[in-house]
Amino acid sequence: EHLVRFVIDSLAELEEFIKEADAGLLRKVPEGDYNALVGVMELLLAVRDRQMATDELFEPLKQTITLLESYEQKLPDQIYIQLEELPEKWNNTKKLAVSVKHDVAPLQISEVTLIRKRCTAFDVKQVHFRERFCLDAPFSFNARNPYSLLDKANIDLQAMEDEKLHLQQSATLFDVVVPDYKQLKKCFKEIKLLKELWDLIHSARSSIVDWVKTPWRQINVEQMDMELRRFAKDLLSLDKHTRSWNAYFGLDLLIKNLITSLRAITDLQNPAIRDRHWHQLMNATKVQFTMTEQTTLSDLLALELHKVEDEVRNIVDKAVKEMGTEKILLEISQTWTSMEFSYEHHHRTGTPLIQADELLFETLDNNQVQLQVIMQS
Repeated sequence: EHLVRFVIDSLAELEEFIKEADAGLLRKVPEGDYNALVGVMELLLAVRDRQMATDELFEPLKQTITLLESYEQKLPDQIYIQLEELPEKWNNTKKLAVSVKHDVAPLQISEVTLIRKRCTAFDVKQVHFRERFCLDAPFSFNARNPYSLLDKANIDLQAMEDEKLHLQQSATLFDVVVPDYKQLKKCFKEIKLLKELWDLIHSARSSIVDWVKTPWRQINVEQMDMELRRFAKDLLSLDKHTRSWNAYFGLDLLIKNLITSLRAITDLQNPAIRDRHWHQLMNATKVQFTMTEQTTLSDLLALELHKVEDEVRNIVDKAVKEMGTEKILLEISQTWTSMEFSYEHHHRTGTPLIQADELLFETLDNNQVQLQVIMQS
């Protein structure tokens, strides 16, 4: 059944094509009638494209029919008539195509000249489009409404692509070689990369907007750092072509500065930090603010801690040392607060005298050494 259908459909399709091709090729093409010329050129191209396949079609069909007959499979009489007539009709169509091609050659030459001029004009147009695209597309990290800019650029780019495809179709009909139009290809590549980059920027900014509302004591530095490093990894995985763009550089710098600031905030969460240390930090950053439990990550980021990372580390180190000193002084103070002197009476005068206490003198010596070390540090 499949073979029968193949034979019937193949011959019917060829007969219909020959009928339409002959009718179209026999129409006169008035000079200046572009649509009529295009119609004829499309038919000439269709005949040329299927010539080899059609030339080799008849023998396999005859073999298929012989095979079907060997299995006593009956075919309509029309099949035998078509198989007899169509080879000659097909040859006549090919001859007609050659004749018509010769007849329309002057018109074709004229149209080829016009198409080449249009190709040259479009080449200039795409260069100007490329220049405008580089100016208008959101390559800057501070671009406003980047997705609106991308949508507009994509619409304009698609209009250029449609124009190019129409030109290519005409050029194909008239055997004209069309330039590669590399500027348009660059725009298509870059608009796709811009979309990927801005999706990443939007995702990073959305996360940061949520983070900056967090009270500073509740900041989960480890989680934020992990997220930022994931953003950095995704950014690095983008096409290398994007690395020269300001938008890429801006996001890369934002991530790096935040990672550095979070390191500083981790240090500042040290319990050794006192109010005086916050004042030292304000002096270092030249930014004044009031440190409370309601202070948020946003307030701390306003200090631009990534610029004073060394100062923060020095302040925290100093605070830790001061805390250690305070602990030693407190222990010494508590020791001497509870310390008691023992007295004995002089054997002649009865005057009370401080009794020698080895533990007291040993403690005094040790504490003096500790205080000297503190003073030297």
